[in-house]
Amino acid sequence: MQDAIEILGLTKDFGAVRAVDELRLRVAPGEVFGFMGHNGAGKTTTLRMLLGLTPPTSGAARVLGRDVVGETLAVRRVCGYLPADYALPPDMTARQFLVYVAAMFGLTGAVAAGRARELLAQFGLEAAADRKLRGFSTGMTQKVGLAQALINEPRVLLLDEPTSGLDPLGRHELLELLRGLARDRGVTVVFSSHILSDVESLCRRVAVMHHARLIACDEVAALKAAHGVTSMDDLYLALVRREAA
Repeated sequence: MQDAIEILGLTKDFGAVRAVDELRLRVAPGEVFGFMGHNGAGKTTTLRMLLGLTPPTSGAARVLGRDVVGETLAVRRVCGYLPADYALPPDMTARQFLVYVAAMFGLTGAVAAGRARELLAQFGLEAAADRKLRGFSTGMTQKVGLAQALINEPRVLLLDEPTSGLDPLGRHELLELLRGLARDRGVTVVFSSHILSDVESLCRRVAVMHHARLIACDEVAALKAAHGVTSMDDLYLALVRREAA
């Protein structure tokens, strides 16, 4: 079976600073894959390289068999993306914005309106659908961001800190949504988060990055057993301390 994501020695330098160092990993189709690490570890840069938003210095990567450098547009058509720092156009309404994003994927008219309506309902935003985005709370803004990432019914979903700003109920609903997308539709999800309990709840396998390098990639249960820990916090600390030793 072809990997949904294949990363082969992916490296990114910003001048003298190495942001991602020889990253190698694979993500299976329909897998919800966790991506962990401190701020600046290289997670966001990796996601941006997978979408062709940041060119790699060396190495290669493929998404659903498509080269992220040579076939960037084809990659973006099958992906949904929520960046960590997501800004919405303040003078658009939520509905207008989702229809606008749909148009970038070639969805127009009734199809675009229908997708926007469905997603607004899914995220409990019907009552705010025609309000200007400038007045949205942090949690509402995050929900609109998640909705736009799903507007094209992506086969691969790249999420950078998607539960940031959500209250406990919103986080629970999002995690259930992602489980359903993977289980029922075969969507591959890369879930990057510093909220380790969310990663553990959602992901069977995780990759851990530290100072631009991959320091662990395995099933959560196997990593915990190997390091003699029971919590995700203790696992992360054990991995980082091992690197510092």
